[in-house]
Amino acid sequence: MKSYRESIFGKLGGQEILAYTFENDQGYRLTVMNYGATVVQYVTPDKDNHFDNIVVGFDQFEDYIGNSPKHGASIGPVAGRIAGATFDLNGQTFQLEANNGLNCNHSGSSGWGSAVFEVEEVSNDGLTFYTERTDGTGGFPGNLKIWVSYTLTEKGKLEISYQVQTDQDTLVNPTNHSYFNLSGRFNQPIDDHILQLNTDGVYPIAADGLPEKKADAERDFVKKLTKGASLKEIFAATDEQIRLVSGLDHPFALNPSRDQAGTLYHPASGRRLTIQTQAPCLVIYSANCVDDSVQFDGQPMIQHNGLALEAQALPDAIHSSQQSDVILKAGQIFTSRTVYFADVPATL
Repeated sequence: MKSYRESIFGKLGGQEILAYTFENDQGYRLTVMNYGATVVQYVTPDKDNHFDNIVVGFDQFEDYIGNSPKHGASIGPVAGRIAGATFDLNGQTFQLEANNGLNCNHSGSSGWGSAVFEVEEVSNDGLTFYTERTDGTGGFPGNLKIWVSYTLTEKGKLEISYQVQTDQDTLVNPTNHSYFNLSGRFNQPIDDHILQLNTDGVYPIAADGLPEKKADAERDFVKKLTKGASLKEIFAATDEQIRLVSGLDHPFALNPSRDQAGTLYHPASGRRLTIQTQAPCLVIYSANCVDDSVQFDGQPMIQHNGLALEAQALPDAIHSSQQSDVILKAGQIFTSRTVYFADVPATL
């Protein structure tokens, strides 16, 4: 590994925002910043050994402020929607911020994605960010201690690990919200990418984005994804679930017996992204909503310019039989680890 580099990426209210870049001997590079414990770049080779950043992001810090698509951000303490922006725990009702219709999404405006983390430790292959949340922040109970670790391995794997402690029973379900575009061209759609999932089914969603609590493996687009299908074909599917959101914005149940959650492949560049995770669910969002204020290379954002692969528990699990996946009891430690690896396979 080469020596890591620290730089000032921007300023937030007079506070310096720091970026850290890690590089291995093969030329893979990872850049993360302490605002939102955010992935800024994951630079990988294509089949011609040209290197590109494959995580949709920006060159200047200002574009990350108020980052509504949550590009590269750590999401927590609870990723996804919570129905009615409320939940009951230990006989007490907790009211959250309703920032997505009547629901709370991604923990509201006080989520980790806008927190400035400390750097607890850093070495040539990665770092650990640290922050704390006081009891009642965003309506959630408990004083939290939060660690988010990023590692770039000698092979070029991007490893993301979470550790959370609480002094009261609370909800914890973090994820990373990086959007991948394996072409490295963020003004190009990901229609030509091929997605393959090792899934036991999709959790169908309602019009407000809340998922059903039982996975459906019988839908045609799910069967196609288990074998591998181009995203262009998935986006064109007539299934009302695809039509509802003009793409994917769905949780998929993961099979814990499988080593991989799935792969994303881009034939033109030869890049293949493999996802491994300990999480029970993979929420896939295909950048269906276009924010014209978001620009890449001076051009407005286009639909489907990246694919978020959010390893987590089922959104709104607290209102389901899976609630134990998101309840962290006082004195216990939550841990989770996800690995993304972009390589160029010799054969497929």
